[in-house]
Amino acid sequence: MKSENTKQSLVSILVNAYNAERYLEEALDSALAQTYQNFEVVVLDDQSTDRTPEIAKEYAVKDARIRHVRPEKRLGLKEGRNELLRQARGAYFTYLDSDDIYLPAKVEEEVNFLEQHRDVAAVYCSILYFFDGAPQTFYRHRYEFYSGADVLPHLLEKMFITNTATMFRRDVYDKLGGYDPALGMVEDWEYFLRMAYRGYQIAFLDRDLVHYRLRWDNNTNFARQLVIQDSAVKIFENLRGHMAEADRVRYNIDHWLAKRKETYVVALVASGRGEEARALLKTIAPHVGFGKRAAITLLSFSPAAISHFAIEQAWSMRKKNLFVPARDIPAIES
Repeated sequence: MKSENTKQSLVSILVNAYNAERYLEEALDSALAQTYQNFEVVVLDDQSTDRTPEIAKEYAVKDARIRHVRPEKRLGLKEGRNELLRQARGAYFTYLDSDDIYLPAKVEEEVNFLEQHRDVAAVYCSILYFFDGAPQTFYRHRYEFYSGADVLPHLLEKMFITNTATMFRRDVYDKLGGYDPALGMVEDWEYFLRMAYRGYQIAFLDRDLVHYRLRWDNNTNFARQLVIQDSAVKIFENLRGHMAEADRVRYNIDHWLAKRKETYVVALVASGRGEEARALLKTIAPHVGFGKRAAITLLSFSPAAISHFAIEQAWSMRKKNLFVPARDIPAIES
């Protein structure tokens, strides 16, 4: 239902686009189709070399709510998001990845939720996933989603919040700042961990309000796992460094840091860096079961092609099993 509120708060829809000509029009159309009308769309064209700047400019000419921003140099995803946050004028911030699609009520429902729950700093909705090229078949994540004042223990176990699904108050950015450029990738996980540790409430809105495109040329690609898992270790080390000793015990941070290092060890093995993997594995041995340690060690001595193939197949199977056809099924743990 279209909102009747005539004093709507301004919402900043933040779009980071790099060579996104295949998808950008569909994403922007979904923003313009929102039932909530008081929004701006800030499109950061990160030095694209395709038709992305022309598309963004055309939309900005057609609708004054769209702003096209092109930095003087390539920023990358994290610094691009920081620039978007600096450019945003709204009371609420929400991301729209340039290859994803908002359903018409996305902004309105999340704004309404935040305005009705003043103690909540951020809200995220459920998502319908589809594979690029097959937009009529949808899937759900086999995750359980969490709400409340202490989602941190669950976020330490896994990242279950997606940026495109989320809306947060400007106050969060004003107090926490942007993304830390020193911590590599998975900046969204780091930001939500930081938010949760600082005591901000994060709520789950059980409504399908986003269509998320799954592509094999982005961060879902196995080839990027080494840098992704290295970054995950860095953000957990950084979080641990900012925790009081009592909180390190309360949240069992050493255990979760070891789990991140374990995943990084596997990525090292898959990259043919067996000696490094074995050295790191020794440092976390008390946190890794004997059978798993033995399997990882054996693979680390195997020819690089064999270990890479075995780990990539296991990773692909696990990722495939995280998605189930979209129908009425109970959410389960991964």
